[in-house]
Amino acid sequence: MSASSTPDNRISLHKLEVFCSVVERGGVRLAAEDLFVSQPVVSAHLRSLEERLKVKLFQRDGRGMKLTEAGVEVHQWAAGVLRGRTEPDRSLRDISRGVAGRASIGSSMSVGNYVLPRILVDFRREHPHASISLNQSSVEVALDRTLDGRHDFAVVATDAVVDANTFEAELIAQPPFCLVTAPDDERIGDSVSADELGALPFVCPPAGMAIRRSQDSALASIGVVDRRVEIELGSAESMKVAVRGGLGVALLWRESVRRELEAGLLREVQIFGHTLHDKLYLVQRRGKKLTAFQFTLTEVLRDGIHELLEQHS
Repeated sequence: MSASSTPDNRISLHKLEVFCSVVERGGVRLAAEDLFVSQPVVSAHLRSLEERLKVKLFQRDGRGMKLTEAGVEVHQWAAGVLRGRTEPDRSLRDISRGVAGRASIGSSMSVGNYVLPRILVDFRREHPHASISLNQSSVEVALDRTLDGRHDFAVVATDAVVDANTFEAELIAQPPFCLVTAPDDERIGDSVSADELGALPFVCPPAGMAIRRSQDSALASIGVVDRRVEIELGSAESMKVAVRGGLGVALLWRESVRRELEAGLLREVQIFGHTLHDKLYLVQRRGKKLTAFQFTLTEVLRDGIHELLEQHS
């Protein structure tokens, strides 16, 4: 079949299946067994295909059959046609099972940077028809975009009460905080009491950010209502740079500093007698009906977040 020729539109998909089976099984007999038909039926399909394409597909090679140059080209074309037929079927099956579709997810920074990507990448690798968009931002922006429909749902860390008239919010995890300092900061020991925390130099998020409010609330729960702020920085990564540079301590998600602790780039400071936690919510606009795929994804995220936090706690 030349590149310029047009295939006969009377060629059935069944004929292409028979032809591909002969090529892949290495002969008429084995193809006939796989297709549960007689060898003459298979041979008749091959002759019909050759007549309609006006090319010779096979040539004798000893006792076997070998594709001609035209046969190689036809096989590539036929295999592509058959793949194209099965892709929509597979995609529709995946949609009905809730593992194919589209979802736009909003998230606050720490969960979006350190937790969700691993879960979503694993899910996408297993389900190639899934179309997923993850957008990290502030809690406020994530909620606004969920409200106006740009995100189907959001996963956000916040200590604030989410407006129940506007959103459906489910507490799905309480990620632990971890107080960290530079490994060689001799001013700070390996453990401190709650009473000593207020005197330590802190690297903090800017006042007004949701993570700052969550930190302040967690510290207030153990009686720390004021702290000595050395510098305010807007992301966990920039805060870790400041801590490693010797500016003081930072209260960050354990998951966000796990690798640095394992590598000896940061040192944990235990708060004697206390473990502090953040709050992580799954949020969607009240009244919004999730698709089967979006619902499946919320289940996957719930389980994945729980497993990840338990594994690294």
